Amino acid sequence: MAPIDSNSLVLITGGNGFIAAHCIATLLRSNYRVRATVRSASKAEATRKSLDAAGVENLSRLEFSVVPDPTNIQALVAALQDCQAVVHLASAFNYDAVPGEFEEKLMIPAVKGTQGICRAAEQISSIRRVVVMSSFASVYDASLGLQPGRVYTEQDWCPLTYEDGVNAPAVPVAYRASKVVAERAAWDYVRDNSVQYQLITLCPGMVFGKMIHPISSLSQLNASNQIVWQVLNAGHDGEIPPTKAPVWVDVEDLATASFRALEFSTSGHERFLVTQASYDTQEIADIIREKLPQKNKAPIGTPKHRIASTHYSCDSSKVQRVLGIKFKTLEESIVPLAQQLYSMAVTEV
Repeated sequence: MAPIDSNSLVLITGGNGFIAAHCIATLLRSNYRVRATVRSASKAEATRKSLDAAGVENLSRLEFSVVPDPTNIQALVAALQDCQAVVHLASAFNYDAVPGEFEEKLMIPAVKGTQGICRAAEQISSIRRVVVMSSFASVYDASLGLQPGRVYTEQDWCPLTYEDGVNAPAVPVAYRASKVVAERAAWDYVRDNSVQYQLITLCPGMVFGKMIHPISSLSQLNASNQIVWQVLNAGHDGEIPPTKAPVWVDVEDLATASFRALEFSTSGHERFLVTQASYDTQEIADIIREKLPQKNKAPIGTPKHRIASTHYSCDSSKVQRVLGIKFKTLEESIVPLAQQLYSMAVTEV
């Protein structure tokens, strides 16, 4: 099947989110028309204002579809009308969920949302591509520990099951289970049904970068950028926060991968691991001390100490080769984000 046509309409689900906003901006800049789903009219208005304030081009080519329940098949079918592709970003992640709530708050929404978009897309004959934003969490087997020397690829899968997510002892385990089970649900769907579209799944690591989605407080930071802020705000005498999931990608690079997943030629379904390299929180602190000395509040720690040799790594050669992705450096990603975060902190004082 041919890639989507230029100037065609693309649906973005979860359009008010951190990654989604950059996907919208990338598509608009590339002269596509975009329809974004949000849960309320107020979120649509806030998203448009935020994109406008960020200088996003071609906003006249952006429209919104209010879908209060992202698992509602009929609502998704309606939102997909006249589209040639969908980038599925809507997901449920609630740090407030506790054991006993994981099925209701994480597992069911993740699986039903992904199944729903796959099923709805099958009912719209114009749909050629379905891009599902998965996660490195669906690749990585956390039960094996740090595994120095291990190199993960698209062929690897997290072994967690639906039952593991429901019965998880803590929310991070439930989250990882929700991501892998949701992605597997998409692959199961295209295996079991004669769909007219091609499925592309993207598995990014931690996603850093400047924010252009609606956000009014540092308390609303997405999970990845929270890690950066914890480093930036720890104070010179503070401790370096622990490094979590030590592989990363810049949000603009991820948006580019999402866009190119719609345009590249392929005869089948594809899965891509989207990670730039390893990172650690000491490296983030070192970058800030060097590049933003006047704003710097980062701890000193052990300058230039790196932990890459102590844990697994990723092979992202496929996404670089097939989609032509050229990754930003950590410095290129972190410095603009740090400037934004420090500015937000000043306004909140």
